[in-house]
Amino acid sequence: MNKKGFEMSIGLIVLIILSIVIFSLSLYFIFKWFGSAEELKAEIDRQTSDQITAALKTGNQLVAIPVAVQQAKRGKSASFGLGVRNIAAEKRFSMALDFSGAYYPDGKEIPADAMYMNEHWLGGFATADIGLLKRNEQRVVPFLIKADLNVAPGVPAPMGDYVFNVCVYDKPLTVAAEPPARCSIGQFKINSEAFYTSKIYQVTVKLV
Repeated sequence: MNKKGFEMSIGLIVLIILSIVIFSLSLYFIFKWFGSAEELKAEIDRQTSDQITAALKTGNQLVAIPVAVQQAKRGKSASFGLGVRNIAAEKRFSMALDFSGAYYPDGKEIPADAMYMNEHWLGGFATADIGLLKRNEQRVVPFLIKADLNVAPGVPAPMGDYVFNVCVYDKPLTVAAEPPARCSIGQFKINSEAFYTSKIYQVTVKLV
């Protein structure tokens, strides 16, 4: 083997090793940050699936979040479950989350960076494709909110209530994985018909 070929082989081996290390670290941080989807689904099924199903059927609700408040410590996650029922013709549904506001135990507002909250507290759960629902079909959708250490770059998250909007749409996400309408009170006031049931729902992470 000539010197040039030997150097290329060594370089290729090093590149492969680095790729494996980077891939392994990426998986580690993904599972550490959000946990696996299967584990989250199992937790939701065990704790709230029956309540969601009952609310959709016996409560005659189209969207149900029976457990809308969860406690979490800084750096930990709070999991929620949402149920959706379609009473119209077959169509594709989607959902979105958006930071609404944060409040100290005495009710005063916690100054939090909305963009930071959406990026670091919601992450990949900010939008989700619920999928195709036939007439009278219902589905349980788990989602997770991670109580980040901060509420803005370099600003620690204090104890309090962190409120997030939850929106359901009877339309799919856009090609860019964006919701049909932003999940905000402002957008709701402009066009409430863009939201399934013409409502915005909310969940609260109580940081303890």
